[in-house]
Amino acid sequence: MKLNKFKEHYAKFVYERSDVEPVSFLTESLALKPCLVLMPNKLELIKPASEILPDIAAALTNRSLKILLSSSIDPESHSYIRKFFIIRAEPGDYDTFLLPKKQFIDKVSYGGVGIVIDLDLRPNLFNAVLALRSGAKVRTSFDKAVGLPYYNMIVGPSEPEKNPKASYRVMADVLGNFSF
Repeated sequence: MKLNKFKEHYAKFVYERSDVEPVSFLTESLALKPCLVLMPNKLELIKPASEILPDIAAALTNRSLKILLSSSIDPESHSYIRKFFIIRAEPGDYDTFLLPKKQFIDKVSYGGVGIVIDLDLRPNLFNAVLALRSGAKVRTSFDKAVGLPYYNMIVGPSEPEKNPKASYRVMADVLGNFSF
């Protein structure tokens, strides 16, 4: 427990000092860079999160989707996930504080990232740092008490874990309205 608090303070010290500039969602959405979808760590949330992947793909037409799995799930076990480009976080991709190493961020960001969608319902510092460091101008997540500079678009109720399916449906609907 003590390492988690130290890790949180360390990440806030390092990453919250980043400059944050306003973003034009229209301008950024017109650039055809890939979209990075960060899946949740909890295994029981993978299925409901993966069910909105087709909706995300429909909203982000002509864009490739990269799906990041940091849990031990087999992507072949879910028909929704295996249709997309999968990136797995391996034990060597984490630093001492369980944050993404620079080499892993470079691997995930290869070819550019235009939009990051974090589908974890709980605060996840690994995903937050990866979203910020990926170079994506549009970074969206659920309202989970992790905001700027990590994310610049917050979606949904303040307690998304109470009804995960409804929270994921809200995320899909919001992204569908933007039709990037």
